[in-house]
Amino acid sequence: MPTTTKSNTNTSKLNHDSTVRKSRSEMTSKQHLNNNNKQLLSAKRRSLGSSSIKSTQTAASHQVGRTPCNATLSQNKSFKPKTHWRSPGHCEIPNILGNAYLEPFTISSRQLKHINQLNHQHQHHHHQQQQQQHENSPKRPPWVPVGYNWTPSPLPPVVRTDETAFEKRLKKALPKIHLVTMPKSRYIVSKEIGTGVNGAVVQVQVKNSNNNQFSKLALKRCKLDSDREYRTAIVRELRIMSSGHSNLIKLREASVFRNEVWIAMDLMRCSVFAVLCARGLPEDCAIYIARETLNALSFLHAKGFIHRDVKCENLLVGSNGEIKLADFGLATSTKHVNRERLGTAKWMAPEVIRESVYDEKVDLWSLGITLIEMMDRVPPHYNIKSDEKVFNKILEDPSPTFTYSYPTIYCTGLVAWLLEDDPANRPTAKDVITELDLHLEQGLLKTTTAQELTNFIVKTMKP
Repeated sequence: MPTTTKSNTNTSKLNHDSTVRKSRSEMTSKQHLNNNNKQLLSAKRRSLGSSSIKSTQTAASHQVGRTPCNATLSQNKSFKPKTHWRSPGHCEIPNILGNAYLEPFTISSRQLKHINQLNHQHQHHHHQQQQQQHENSPKRPPWVPVGYNWTPSPLPPVVRTDETAFEKRLKKALPKIHLVTMPKSRYIVSKEIGTGVNGAVVQVQVKNSNNNQFSKLALKRCKLDSDREYRTAIVRELRIMSSGHSNLIKLREASVFRNEVWIAMDLMRCSVFAVLCARGLPEDCAIYIARETLNALSFLHAKGFIHRDVKCENLLVGSNGEIKLADFGLATSTKHVNRERLGTAKWMAPEVIRESVYDEKVDLWSLGITLIEMMDRVPPHYNIKSDEKVFNKILEDPSPTFTYSYPTIYCTGLVAWLLEDDPANRPTAKDVITELDLHLEQGLLKTTTAQELTNFIVKTMKP
């Protein structure tokens, strides 16, 4: 029995010694593993990329593989080395640039003062240049804050080179006529009162600068075409209107605005055609209007112009009974050869229809047709709509005469004299004035006065 106990005690001692050795070997292996982890962390801190971290990790794992506890680590697959948190960016940056930076230097007070003076001179010179550019540049309108009752100012007209050249031409041809720069703000359109060859005629109101009252004018707007002959015709029309004759419509103002020519002239009561829409004229009124028209034609022919469109629509009656010839859009000069078929078909002379060379006597033929129109209320061949048929009638039939009225024999003779087919036998305006005045003195023909004509028109056109 004692021997058994002794052997048991010996075996227990051996077991205790083996456990002690095993625990010591485990302690040494753990210390070795901690040292390897520290080496791994220090390698991570010195690393510059992910590839170097991986290489250090693999190297550390090889070193761990050589430790006596390799079997224990391989058996414990869930084991992970403990890592410490570090903030990003804490790594060593190699000195690539070296001594590439410039060494700091100091500036003396004298050098600093000189540099400040140079900067001040440069700023002053730059300010002067900006000021010169601002003076030379077009001035902008002052800024106006938008309010409750604010309305934008009208935009300036678009100025083109051809308009400017035509305006200079007008100033040279019409030195006494006022050229308006902003016609759209000056004229207040009220209604349309007629049409002309080159454009419509409207009634406008103009504020006088002297007494702040409005005056009424007639305004015609013509398109400013690039054709040279067309522009010459506009200048010719304005020159005739600005002549100042009492029996010609008077030009008051003119303007070139947005590719248009604005012509402001006297506003008349009505046209003779407007009176004919109510009733025909008696013979004495027709003779009075024809006598005043002859004064206008005599003046035009003496100045070397042909009207080419005399008719009742272009004969205007003033508020005091004065007669004025208007619409010179088809007027031409007698200085060059005229053979164009221009005018209104029923008032054209035979030589105009044939397109042969003609002179100012074509206006006398038109005046004869106008005398028939004033008393008959319609011109000859008024029921024929085709211009070609009208031309054939004028060329083939004998000279027309009165159809719906009963004039005196002397008035019929006057019309027959004006409507001579051969222009050589047709009288001039001066010849007709002399013969007409002689008939009036002898009492063969009767005429009226301006006041009597006004009373007749007021009574006829009374609403």
